Amino acid sequence: MSSLFFGAKRSVAVLAGEVNRCLIPRSFSAGRIAAFHAIDTQVDGDINGIYNMTSKCFKSHILAINEALQRHDELSLLQFGKNPSKGVSITFDDGYATTLSMAAPVLAKFGMPFHVFVSPGLVESGDPRLMDRRQLKELAQIPEVTIGTHGYHHVPLSSLPPLRQFQDLSAAKHWLEDIIQIPVTTMSYPFGDTPEDIQSVVRESGYSVAACSIWGFNDEQADRLMLKRIDFWNGDAPRIAITKLLGYWNWIGNRSQV
Repeated sequence: MSSLFFGAKRSVAVLAGEVNRCLIPRSFSAGRIAAFHAIDTQVDGDINGIYNMTSKCFKSHILAINEALQRHDELSLLQFGKNPSKGVSITFDDGYATTLSMAAPVLAKFGMPFHVFVSPGLVESGDPRLMDRRQLKELAQIPEVTIGTHGYHHVPLSSLPPLRQFQDLSAAKHWLEDIIQIPVTTMSYPFGDTPEDIQSVVRESGYSVAACSIWGFNDEQADRLMLKRIDFWNGDAPRIAITKLLGYWNWIGNRSQV
């Protein structure tokens, strides 16, 4: 998708969200999962510049989420996977170093728990943009933080045959458990790629909760291995962030991640 086309689509989405906000009653009867990626860090494949969020934009989103929580008693912050049909959870994909150095202090200031999905292959890559083992262990020691996997090699699962899918997901779980010394039962799908029947492989690999890249909320009937999320983008004004959190962008449907 070209940046120009995406920009036009984004403008339409902003307008549609505002119209929905004016016309449709709010609903708090389902859980929502906020998805973030990097802060002040180049993201490979981010051709539209939405996943590398400036620190100023990130802080404005967290302030907006906190304001929404204070304003709406029906909303509360929950750790990812605890009760997917209730409250608000905050997640980060990929394991960028700024998740520890920039995001964690901001979220700690407001007492906000958050969940980070990491790929062992990225941690071991030596790329300074990503957390190394030491930083990952430091992150795991923060009381408000929980950690899951994002595939071992951070490749689309549809590019692997079923046996390799199982090996990749199982190896990621065991590697992370060895590093942080905490049981790991959560994951998110690399690139939002969910091949047919992937839930059976995920379950056999030892996971009980998984986040996908379908946009929306999660009710009591939601598949716990295909939990929907809400994407927060660089450049979103605080009002747009809240409009997303309240569900007025849920019509947007599938999306891909990095």
